[in-house]
Amino acid sequence: MLRRFSLKGFKSLSDVDIQLPRLVVLAGPNAAGKSNFLDAIQAFARLGTERTLSDALAPPIRGFPSELFTLPHGGLPELLRLHQASLSLEADLLLDPESAGSREDRIRYRVEVDIDPDTGTLAVGDEYLCRMTKKWEPLGVPRIEKSGSDLIVRAQKRGYPPHEPVGVNHTKLSDSRLSGRNYHYFDAAREELRQWRTYYLDPRTAMRHAVPPREVGDIGVLGENIAPFLYGLKTSEPKRFKAIRRALRSVIPAVGALDVDLDTARGTLDIQIEQNGTLFSSRIVSEGTLRVLALCTIAVTADRGLIAFEEPENGVQPQRLDHIAALLSDAASRSRAQIVVTTHSPEFIAAMLGHARRKDADIGLFSVSSDGRSTVIKRLEDFGLWESPAIEQLLDEPDDYDKIAAVARRGWLDL
Repeated sequence: MLRRFSLKGFKSLSDVDIQLPRLVVLAGPNAAGKSNFLDAIQAFARLGTERTLSDALAPPIRGFPSELFTLPHGGLPELLRLHQASLSLEADLLLDPESAGSREDRIRYRVEVDIDPDTGTLAVGDEYLCRMTKKWEPLGVPRIEKSGSDLIVRAQKRGYPPHEPVGVNHTKLSDSRLSGRNYHYFDAAREELRQWRTYYLDPRTAMRHAVPPREVGDIGVLGENIAPFLYGLKTSEPKRFKAIRRALRSVIPAVGALDVDLDTARGTLDIQIEQNGTLFSSRIVSEGTLRVLALCTIAVTADRGLIAFEEPENGVQPQRLDHIAALLSDAASRSRAQIVVTTHSPEFIAAMLGHARRKDADIGLFSVSSDGRSTVIKRLEDFGLWESPAIEQLLDEPDDYDKIAAVARRGWLDL
């Protein structure tokens, strides 16, 4: 679980340091930097698990590698004239007991990536890995730390640790050779980061492709594997498949049935959704319905790791947003998964606030705004009675229509 995230020099997130709960709602207007935060989460996970820095910072992270670094006042042309630019990502991680050997270990991991903007060459400028106490203070000597121009990599056994030069094109954490009993925290950290998933759902194209049955772990970054994933659940975990169908019907009452069929002539899978008594293929159902199906699938099957995606309210009628909020709140409370979502919908915020007020809820609402060229992220600490000032704080002065619609929907204005 990601308990704290500190970012320096990543896109518009030039200097951000925040504590994160189990369910994170990032609210703000377009172009405030919400998507950049999701990119940073995915980049951090991939830096600790991918073979090279280039692999880690490749799509689906948006932009060329040089565009991931905070731009100077002169923009990209000025960045390209610099000798070097740097970004730093640091996280406090509460490790899943299954990853940490039945212990709830805490670690801090930081990686600095440097780029030569002229050539696009990427290199590790600094790396740090250390076990932490319950008060998030360093415990013992770091497993990875920088000393002069070298990185010290320490195994759990005693002995002189190797000194390796900085400036290589991969992180030490991602090096699979540093594994086994003497590198327990390396393995545990990698396993945690492998469980992180950031979704960029594409209901227009990727989720409609005809695909054959195959073994997949989730619906895919774009939702491209939703058919084989649902088919696998239908055949091996029918209770979960039925739970997804119930969740879909709770959000879209017009849905009467959900099925995944194998076309034996073509060898491909087809999602079938019944709406208002008529059966439709996933090739022709609305983008909103496919997006909601993906959201329901993610929420029902979320067991562990960090799950992030944008604007869960897309394609959902405003009066059904309470069901989406309940779905996400339940997923975060019943499992070991951490959920991060972005939104610019006052109505979805209003729905989430009802759940966030519960004393047992580990839910945080954060305003995301732009301060000149930089993104500012602040947690809303006092919900109060939630009147218009809270919406304005979260959404940076939404327009009057949005405020009136949200207030009316919550029953505080009789229209």
